[in-house]
Amino acid sequence: MSSKIKIVKKKNTTSNKKTVTFTRTGKGKKADGQKKVVERLITMLSILDKGRSISSKEIADKLHVNQRTIQRDLNTLRSAGYPIQDLDNNRYQFAESFSLRKVSLNEEQASLLSFMFEVASGLGETFEASFRDLFKRLITRDIYTPYYAKLPAKHAPLPATSQVKFLEAAIVESTRVEIKYVSAAKVEKKYCLEPLKIAFFDGFWYLIAVKKGEKQIQKYRVDRIKDVLILEESFAPSVNIDKILGDSVNVWFDEVRGDRVLIKATHDVAQYFKERQYFPLQKIVEERADGSILLETFPANPDEIKHIIMHWIPTLTVLEPAAFKAEIKGMVEGYWKGC
Repeated sequence: MSSKIKIVKKKNTTSNKKTVTFTRTGKGKKADGQKKVVERLITMLSILDKGRSISSKEIADKLHVNQRTIQRDLNTLRSAGYPIQDLDNNRYQFAESFSLRKVSLNEEQASLLSFMFEVASGLGETFEASFRDLFKRLITRDIYTPYYAKLPAKHAPLPATSQVKFLEAAIVESTRVEIKYVSAAKVEKKYCLEPLKIAFFDGFWYLIAVKKGEKQIQKYRVDRIKDVLILEESFAPSVNIDKILGDSVNVWFDEVRGDRVLIKATHDVAQYFKERQYFPLQKIVEERADGSILLETFPANPDEIKHIIMHWIPTLTVLEPAAFKAEIKGMVEGYWKGC
C-alpha cells in the first residue's frame, strides 16, 4: 500500500491482549491526497475526451470539492499540455479534434493497461479496486488488447477482509500477529507468527511467516485464516524473504537449499530449459553433441521439483543423487502399476 498505516494499540479490560485500530499518518494523508488529485484529473480528462464540455461547478459537485480546487486542476492539465478551451458560462472543452486516444495513450500503453486490469481483476477485489479507481474512467474494458494472462481456473482471489488488512499492516510494521488457522483436516489452531509476505502461488494466496521463537519459514493459506490479532510485539525479520521468493518456483521453497540434483533434458525439450527457469537456481552445466543438456538445481526439499519432473517425463531423467533418482523411479513405477 502506498499510504503508511499507523497501528494504535488499546488494552482490552477483559484480557491481557490488545485490540487494534488504524489511523493514517501524515505521510499516508499526503499519499491519499495525491491519489485523489489523480482521480480528479482522470475524471476530468475522461469527460473531456468524450467531447463533452464541463463546468467547474459540475465537476466540483461530482467530486465533492470546491470550485477553486477544480480551477487548480484545470491549470495543472493545461500546464501538462492538454488543450482545454474556455467556453461561455464558465465551461471548458478539449480543442477540436483533440483525443486522448490519439495523443495521451498510444496503442501499446492502452493494451498494457487493459492487460494489467484483466490480471488485477482475477486476483481479487483488493487489486481490482486499485486499478479501477485510477484507470477505469479512462480505459474502458471493451478496448481490444492482444495480450492475455491465463490464471488457474479455480484460483482463490485475495479476500478483501479485515484479516488481510491487518496482515498487510503487520508486515509493513514488522509486528507479530496471532492467527486462528483451520487446516485441511478442519482442525483449528492458534499460531503466534512473524509475518513476512502475502504471496500468490499456483492459484492460492499464502501468508509467508516464521513462528515466534523458530527460524523455519511456514506457509498458511490466506483463505483458511479465520482471525488475526496484531500483538504489541515488534520483530526484526530473520530471513531475506525477497531473495528467497526470487529463487523460488513454487510454494515448496525454503530458506535453506538442499543438495544438488543433476537432471538430463533430451534434445527435443532442451530449448525450453534454455529459455525459462523451471527449477530453483537452475543452471545448465553441459550441452551435449546430441542436443541434450545437463542442468543442476538445488531444491529446498524434493517436493519443490519432483512434480515438475513428473510433468516432463520421459524427456527428463534424474542422474544424481541416487536416492532421489530411485524415488522418481518408484513414482513412475507406481503410476504404471495403477493403470
